[in-house]
This record gives sequence, structure tokens and C-alpha cells, in this order.
Amino acid sequence: MDNLLDRPEVQSALLPFVIALVLALGLRKLTATAWLWAMFAAFTLSALLINGLTLTPLTGTRKIILLIGGALFVAALLPGVLARLRLQRPFTDLFCLLALGWVFSAVVARMQTLQIAMIAAGAVAFAFTLQLSFERVIVNPARLHGAGLGLLLGVGLAATAAASALLGQLGLALAAACGGAYLAWVITGASGNAKQLVVTLPYVLAPLLLGVASVLFARLPWYALIPLAFIPLAASLVPLKFESRFARALVASLPGLVIALATAFWVWKSSGSASGY
Repeated sequence: MDNLLDRPEVQSALLPFVIALVLALGLRKLTATAWLWAMFAAFTLSALLINGLTLTPLTGTRKIILLIGGALFVAALLPGVLARLRLQRPFTDLFCLLALGWVFSAVVARMQTLQIAMIAAGAVAFAFTLQLSFERVIVNPARLHGAGLGLLLGVGLAATAAASALLGQLGLALAAACGGAYLAWVITGASGNAKQLVVTLPYVLAPLLLGVASVLFARLPWYALIPLAFIPLAASLVPLKFESRFARALVASLPGLVIALATAFWVWKSSGSASGY
């Protein structure tokens, strides 16, 4: 059993997908954010298997794990509170900015001023593009989760192709958890409290941190993030005039999956090396 849990495909695909699916189905009648709680539990267990129980030393990757888990927890717990206080947008903006500073400040501080400005501008533009794009799809569960699935898959595969197996595994584990929660919606139609802006925080923050980390810590070209940033916009443009939830989910997911696979293949070919696995 231990040997099975040590396998990357189990840690980053099978286990988070099954856990998210089962919990999203089981919790859907108890809370409006069942899919977020399901993703939180699935990602937490996968991260423990991938990273181990220790958080010391507190490396950049371990900070990313804590922040993604925190984003999922907050998005699941506080959407109603933040909506009543009209703090959803300020909260999400501040969360992303503080997360970027906490993870990457020590790295960029050793760079020249022009490099710091370029990295900061690129990271903020990436986050801003994702946030605006997800606002377009938030009212439609098929588009929302289809965009999230494609984006997380794209970041995970691109990080792996850029020779960062750890960042890639985290991204793929999130994508698998998203896929499990997405399938639960296809089966039941229970979308939950998906119209609150704060529920998109994990879909914005996780690609942001994993993408920037892959640029700074691995060999991911910064321009590989550009097509990934437009996955939510692409998902918002496809027509979804179908009665079947399965058909809507499939069509909404296709643009993101195509962009994710094409970007990962491009990064892999450009790097001239095998993946991090």
C-alpha cells in the first residue's frame, strides 16, 4: 500500500480525483460550497503525500502549498460573510498580492530593479487577467469548472515539462481534484454557492503561484503563461446550448484542455529535455 501511495500518478491524479468526487457528492446537501471543501481535502492529502508532513525549512514551494490550501479553505468558509461586507474583490486582490510577496520577495530581492519591475508587472497582469476572465464565467458552473480544470492542468503539465516535478505534481493534483468536483456537478447538478466572486480565488491564486514559481524556480518561459491566462476567456466564448450537463461540461472544457496540452507540448519541445517525471 505504501508503495502504491508513493507513485506520482496516484498522488497527483487518482487519489485527489476520487476523494474530491466522493466528498463533493457526499457534502452537496450539507453546504453550498461542497465542491470547495472537497477540493480542499483532496489537495491537502495529495500535498501531504507529495511533500511529506514537514514544513521546515519553509521553502517557496511549501509556502505555495499553505497558500493554496488557505485559499481553498477561505473560499469554502467565507463567501457569504465577504459578500455581505462587500469585501470580496478587495480580499481576493489583497490575498493574491500578499501571497506573491511572501513567496517570491526573497528571490526577486536579489535581482536588478528592472528585472523586479518586469516580474512584478507580469505577475500582476497574469492575476488581473485571470480574475477578470473568471468573472465572465462565474455564473455558469460548466464554464467555471471547465476553465479551472484546463488552467490547472495546463500549469501542472507546463511546470512538469519545464523540469519541475514537484510544482507539476501540485498543479496536476489540483486539476484532478477539480475534475472530481466537476464530475460531481455533472452527476447531480448541484453547483452550490458558485456566484460569489471569492470562490474563484483558488482558481486564480493556484495558477498564479505555480506559474510564477515555475518561471523563477524552473525553466518555464514566462511567455508560456500568456495562452494559459486566456483559458477562462476561451471557455466563456463557446456556445453551451445543450440540455445535457455532460455535453455542456465537455464543450466548456475543450478550449482549456486544447490550450493546456498545446502549451505543455510547446514548453516540452522548447526545453529540449524530458519532463520532471
